[in-house]
Amino acid sequence: MTDAQSLQDEVAEKLKEYLVANQLRQTRERYAILHAAYDIDGTFTIEDINNILQQNKFHVSNGTLYQTIQLLVQANLLIKHPFSSSAAIYERITDDKPRSYQICGNCHLITRIKSKELAASLDSYKPRTFAVSHRIVYVYGTCPKCQRRMRIQLRNNNKKT
Repeated sequence: MTDAQSLQDEVAEKLKEYLVANQLRQTRERYAILHAAYDIDGTFTIEDINNILQQNKFHVSNGTLYQTIQLLVQANLLIKHPFSSSAAIYERITDDKPRSYQICGNCHLITRIKSKELAASLDSYKPRTFAVSHRIVYVYGTCPKCQRRMRIQLRNNNKKT
């Protein structure tokens, strides 16, 4: 069995446990959406999930798709990121490894921060009375491209005056 298949089996079992514990129905649609989400490595939108399902010739209504994604967030199988973009951004939860992102406030570019120091700092934080499920840091600012654009715009404005 491959790592990807064992991960799919593991999260399917977690979903089953959540559905049984909350007396919810186990449907093909819920498992298909879960598998589509876990086929994506990194962040994704609901539209991305819908495209994967359509490519696999598996059709679900938008209502089912949105409700199931919410259910997967509640079951701690997906993270809904609070990025300030027009579409909600999600990511699968595969482990307890810390994640960190930098988000440009102008163009909304999202990049993953790969800092061993930041990851080590988050790993070392172990609260006594709080059960940590995942660790995420968001850093908001201005990307280099937008910084250049702003400097050029400022220079052009200074020349005009």
